[in-house]
Amino acid sequence: MHAGVEFSVLGPVRLYKEGVEAGAGQPRQCAVLASLLFRAGRPVSLSRLVEDVWGEDAPPSAVGSVRTYVYRIRQALGEHSDSSVSLVDGGYLLRIRPDALDLNRFKEKTARAREARGTGDLASAASLLTESLEMWKGVPLAGVPGPFAEQRRGVLGELRLACAEERLACDVDRGHYIEAVTELSALHVEHPLRERICGLLMTALYGAGRQSEALTIYHATSHLLRQSLGVSPSQDLQQVHERILSGRFQLPPSAEHSKGAPRTPRLHVPAQLPAALPSLVGRESEQEQVERLFTAAEASSSVAICTVGGLAGVGKTAFAVTAAHRLADRFPDGQLFADLQGAGPEAEPRDPAHVLEGFLRSLGVRLEDMPETAQARGLMFRGLLADRRVLVVLDNVWSTDQLKHLLPGSAGSMALVTSRMQLHALVAAYQALPLTLGPLSLSDARTLLERRLGAARTAAEPEAVDRIIRLAGQLPLALANVAARAAYRPQLRLAGLADEYEAPERSILDAFASEEDRALDVRESITRSYRLLDTETAALFRDLSACPDPVFAASQIANLAGRPEGRVRQVLSRLTRAHLVSEVGPGRYSWNRLVAAYAVEKAGRGLFDRAAGPFAARAGAGIDAVVTGGTLLRRRHGR
Repeated sequence: MHAGVEFSVLGPVRLYKEGVEAGAGQPRQCAVLASLLFRAGRPVSLSRLVEDVWGEDAPPSAVGSVRTYVYRIRQALGEHSDSSVSLVDGGYLLRIRPDALDLNRFKEKTARAREARGTGDLASAASLLTESLEMWKGVPLAGVPGPFAEQRRGVLGELRLACAEERLACDVDRGHYIEAVTELSALHVEHPLRERICGLLMTALYGAGRQSEALTIYHATSHLLRQSLGVSPSQDLQQVHERILSGRFQLPPSAEHSKGAPRTPRLHVPAQLPAALPSLVGRESEQEQVERLFTAAEASSSVAICTVGGLAGVGKTAFAVTAAHRLADRFPDGQLFADLQGAGPEAEPRDPAHVLEGFLRSLGVRLEDMPETAQARGLMFRGLLADRRVLVVLDNVWSTDQLKHLLPGSAGSMALVTSRMQLHALVAAYQALPLTLGPLSLSDARTLLERRLGAARTAAEPEAVDRIIRLAGQLPLALANVAARAAYRPQLRLAGLADEYEAPERSILDAFASEEDRALDVRESITRSYRLLDTETAALFRDLSACPDPVFAASQIANLAGRPEGRVRQVLSRLTRAHLVSEVGPGRYSWNRLVAAYAVEKAGRGLFDRAAGPFAARAGAGIDAVVTGGTLLRRRHGR
């Protein structure tokens, strides 16, 4: 029995009311509906909708057309529907039940299939995957125009293909070789460079007693890979070939002889991601870059690696965890997570060997089978991940060297890395995608406080909201601290809270302290980045506290510090690598107001231990640090 409104994107865009198709409108209206559906529960700006439908060639009438399409969508939904489109901050937000979208039902069913496969229940897994594939009604978003629909078609096509691969892998593991050969042969014709399909087809042919054909498929694929891409077959595919040649290929019995036979459980399927946040404000562009990276890596049969950086408190871990949850359904063989403590309160970064021990145990390796060295454990780790789709999230990384044994080595897997340092070697040697997160835009910062404190409270005091955002340097961690305190003090006006934070007798960083959890303390968070600096770089960082502007030139700092400009540039590059300053142009730099306030504190303390730079006396001789509008001002006493 159907109830409410339902939507379909696994084929042409469709809208159903009480199980009856109601019509989703003309193609561009379907494009607007698709854009809202894929971002259901999140506001979509009017400009984003225009770009999704027309790209860069939008006509002057595009904005009006989008508004018309949204009006028609609202009419189609009806006034008393369980789905609605509302106006939010100049954009639109679509609210639906999660199960109202066929894509969400598809993901839920494939997740249940992964669980069944992980426990060794291959029959249930295959049945669920078959039901999932039957939900597709042709080309996804068929006939929908625009760059957004085109990009999503590629992503959805990959989801469908991955589901088909998993179902056929279940068939092969169950010994249904003859049935699997037919479908795998057709898929291999469509995707001749997809090595997992080739490996499954070779296995099914060998299991069906067609060894010579399996070897012929391998040689044809090997030749095509070299001719088209200039690469050799992956180690996984070579191993399938070698085992067939040697006769050492251990296959499950064919279906005709396996009835009633006990099944050996497959490797464990870990699900280690931390809890997903209810929402992540902003970062849509960065999340789309991560998704495009994985799609491109799949197309090139390579491992996708993304490194996420940014200054302390900018939300690197929250972003990586959110992105990982959004991608989790594409990694049916598990998601691994580890905090490498590269800049945490702990004294030393974690030993990769210990991290690998945890990963291998979660994949089912017994302690008695655990290799001794990090290198040997890394080899076992990559071997277990071969021919599997696993997402590895490595948080708070110290250096590229800490990572080299923790990265997956086979196509289909992905690594998401966060670090306070720019990991140049990871980008250079592994072609990782570098993403640098900045403070939130003013609009996104307002949205964050609105979601945390309620629209009514923030709308009542817009000027106080903007003061708080400015005081917080638009950093998500600082804003989260403010929101938590304000939530526990509902009787306090936000203007009063801003007054407390601007009180002259307290440091601005005191406003964003946390006695309960050091990880939520902004001063402590910046301190962990400061501790990564060498002596010379830390001294220049303190010296910067005497610079009156948030944007400064290397030549300006060299003159003030009495140092050669070339040397100052080298040291500033280290501060840039630690994300304590940002290079905004050739020889020009800026820093966040809270980082500037921290530098003033460190310079003032340096007066007492004689460790501060040449500007310490200037910073400590009766100077109050007052940060307004992103500019660090100083008032000398008595003036």
